[in-house]
Amino acid sequence: MKTYILMTFLSFVLWRVSYGNPVDIDLPAIGDSAGSLISPQQEYRIGQAYFWRMQQSVSLVDDSEVNSYLSKLGQRLVMNSTSPNLPFRFFMVANPRINAFAAPGGFIGVNSGLLLTSQTEDELASVLAHEISHVTQRHLIRSFEKNNQSILPRAAAMVGALLIAASDPQAGIAAMTVLQASGVQARIDHTRAHEAEADSLGMLNLVKSGFDAHAMPTFFERLQQSSRFNKGNAVPEFLRSHPVTSSRIAEARGRAASYRLKTKQRDNLQFYLMREKLRVMSTTDLVGLKHYYQSAIMNGNYRNIKAVRYGLILVISALGDYRQAMAELKKLIILDEERLTYQLAMADIEVERGRLSQALNIYQINQKIFPNNQALTIKQVVALLQFGLPAQGRKLLLQQLEIGNRSSQIYKLLAQTSGDMGKISDAHGWLAEYYYSAGRIKQSVVQLKLAVSASKGSQYQLAKFSARLEDVEATLIQLEEL
Repeated sequence: MKTYILMTFLSFVLWRVSYGNPVDIDLPAIGDSAGSLISPQQEYRIGQAYFWRMQQSVSLVDDSEVNSYLSKLGQRLVMNSTSPNLPFRFFMVANPRINAFAAPGGFIGVNSGLLLTSQTEDELASVLAHEISHVTQRHLIRSFEKNNQSILPRAAAMVGALLIAASDPQAGIAAMTVLQASGVQARIDHTRAHEAEADSLGMLNLVKSGFDAHAMPTFFERLQQSSRFNKGNAVPEFLRSHPVTSSRIAEARGRAASYRLKTKQRDNLQFYLMREKLRVMSTTDLVGLKHYYQSAIMNGNYRNIKAVRYGLILVISALGDYRQAMAELKKLIILDEERLTYQLAMADIEVERGRLSQALNIYQINQKIFPNNQALTIKQVVALLQFGLPAQGRKLLLQQLEIGNRSSQIYKLLAQTSGDMGKISDAHGWLAEYYYSAGRIKQSVVQLKLAVSASKGSQYQLAKFSARLEDVEATLIQLEEL
């Protein structure tokens, strides 16, 4: 019975990801009830399946520096949550709508629009703390326990269709069309009690992590006010899955007032820098954005002058004026020469100018100051590959694995460095891990078979890749047979 319920729940989650809009989902993220239905290990696998399937439908922000910032901020909050040992994963979806969402096992997504809309790091942290609380309190599981009786009768058919979709999207869509027409669509929304609990625990987490408790009601209130002037699809998506009422804001303000304001100053410049970097990455009008920054500087219309100047530098560089960009960047570096973001921007400009040796020198100097920084390492490895030094890049990437950084970018670069070094079996093996991390399980199996074939001269390699192939094939079978 327990397995059947797990299958039903997994099918529900995957349906919401595959056939709803994953960035608009109304999934309450997870919390902890009696734990009678699903174990933490099973919960993580459900979240992993969610994350795999979601990557087939949306684009994630592919910038190691922005992603590292988000992960660092999220993990800081996790450390002060009620479940600091849960394996949380934070990722950013390239979508301008204001939204954040969570899935089983600690997979928390943030739309790029949320970061761009947040006025302070405290506001962004307040949303993450709220979502973390949904996870630690297992709110989705508790909602499912309450509602599963209405879902179970047709669950078997849904499971079959969903797992067809996992291996054959076209066939899966056809099967799901029949199920949707017959009324299988079920929806589990955040309950008021769960939202109140996430607000309360999230605010406590926020304060324990050194942020301003008032940021939560302030952000919610601003979203509520903006929604009054919009209708239909213009209403912030976050408000659709996390309804905010005046009484809820008042309760949050009252709760925030009970906490003493922190007087300790925090360095939140990185928040503003990453916000402007994301703004430049997201724009389709570089010239217009350049005028925006110039006007903001002239009129004093900014929250952080360094970040606005940094954004302008990125725009100028993107427009091809590397000399001016470098000149302006050096002014910022004089004020804060050990700010890694400035150093990486300088190296980026050198790469664009075709001065690869100068860029590599910047990376090498900063590796001594910020050893094993993931964003720095990824950029350095890309430059080393261009310079024809794959062995040095491979060494840096393996160090990332040793300290627990296992992003898809690292796997992909390991495949490339191994291939350039003539390590064919390793190249296929790392490419298999890249596909696996992206939920492309069939492609992972294909690459592992190639790795096995290429490693027949080494018993160690053969045994390693054969064992991994067996594991991944078992995962594929489970997905197809659930």
